[in-house]
Amino acid sequence: MKKGGAFTLSELIIALSIVGILCAIVLPTLTNNNPNQNKMMMKKVYSVFTDVVNDLINDTGNYPVIYGLCPDNGNSGYIGFDCTETDSKLPYLFSTRMTLSGGKINNENAIKTDANYSRTGLQACNGVGSSCYALISDDKMIWTFEKSKLTKGSYTDSILIGVDVNGDKKPNCYQGSTTESCKKRDGNFDQFRMKLYADGTIKINDDDEWAREAIHASSSLTK
Repeated sequence: MKKGGAFTLSELIIALSIVGILCAIVLPTLTNNNPNQNKMMMKKVYSVFTDVVNDLINDTGNYPVIYGLCPDNGNSGYIGFDCTETDSKLPYLFSTRMTLSGGKINNENAIKTDANYSRTGLQACNGVGSSCYALISDDKMIWTFEKSKLTKGSYTDSILIGVDVNGDKKPNCYQGSTTESCKKRDGNFDQFRMKLYADGTIKINDDDEWAREAIHASSSLTK
């Protein structure tokens, strides 16, 4: 280094070379950690969803006990989540159990659909259909609900719920997506889908094998 404190050209080249080598070592490590982050977020989402579903189905003010009666409905034979008059009931009741970005939703008619948003993560409704009800939690996760009602008394019908665990951030992909950029991926998905049955049973969608393994993994996610 010269007396005035300035670096010579050769010293700058050496310093830049060292920085380049360090980047080459560190960046792959950071990249490899991203799948673990998405896996941990999926586990969190699944746990939250399970708690909310248990809370809702046990609330006889919203859904009856098995073989009970639907509120304001004289027909018997409902199981649980098949006791509904509209396809927006489930997302509305779900919204009352979580903190939403943008504040509380006051009634079922105020539930928004994907058409109300311009967010990239909502363009495909997280894989639950061409149109969906959508909720965005305060941690920026995007929850989407298939526009569907369960058949009365059916144990085989299900409603599809999709979650984007990192909101607008890419890749906005779920396993099995036909989008070209998603088809090339073999892991590190940030969206996954769950099936909710009338009796409160929750199953990860059959196509979402990566998410299913992530949620039920018993080994450390940091390995």
